[in-house]
Amino acid sequence: MSESKTLAFFGATGDCAGHCLALALKNEHTCTALARTPSKLTASLTAKGVSPELQTRHLTIIHGDIRDPAIVKQTLTTPAGRTVDVIISGIGPTSFYLHPNPLAPVGIKDSTLVRDASRIILAALPPDVPAKDKPLLINISTTGIPPPGAPRDVPLLYLPLYRWLLHHPHVDKGEMEANLRAVMGKSENERPIIGFVNVKPTLLTSGEGKGWENIRFGQEMKPALGYFVARKDVGEWVFERLVKREIEEGWIGGGVTLAN
Repeated sequence: MSESKTLAFFGATGDCAGHCLALALKNEHTCTALARTPSKLTASLTAKGVSPELQTRHLTIIHGDIRDPAIVKQTLTTPAGRTVDVIISGIGPTSFYLHPNPLAPVGIKDSTLVRDASRIILAALPPDVPAKDKPLLINISTTGIPPPGAPRDVPLLYLPLYRWLLHHPHVDKGEMEANLRAVMGKSENERPIIGFVNVKPTLLTSGEGKGWENIRFGQEMKPALGYFVARKDVGEWVFERLVKREIEEGWIGGGVTLAN
């Protein structure tokens, strides 16, 4: 087993972060997770093969909402009273509607959820701690929103889908990514995290997938282009490559694109 770490999860009822949490528990890491409906999270973990006994021993579920700073701070704190080593955020939109703008016909009811969640998480972290004690933030984002100067990171056939149907959710995630880049522009003493990694999968699918070992990955300036990738594979890749191992040079402070 890898060295034991403490991890905080947001949005773990979604399957990308959820599969990462399941592997973390099976590897006996100490985890906290924020959930609006704890029973939904425990049922999801049980379905992923995490026994109730493992959940009881290694998981603390915090009941609440991501927009509550006190609850978020509690989620970021280990049972021993210190800040977690790693934060995994799978926060994303869950409620869509038809928007009257024909150029962006799919709206989201909480159009600033992702960027707001990121700000609240950062604000909840304690200030003035040594760099070695600051957490790493791993954020599940998306392809289709490359940073300025980066090449296209989706197949050409996806451009109409991403720029038309997915315009509103991509604006929110794009703002979140820009905010994180701004945070990394601060000095090591000023920023509340040691760094971040934006995990940017292509179009997500459900089911077993092809296995996390078969995921192709690239960086924002040299992305891995592809059409689909399974949520299960993404979550397990995040655990195996970003939590369990030392992170590759150049990944911190940027994005890693994932595709099959």
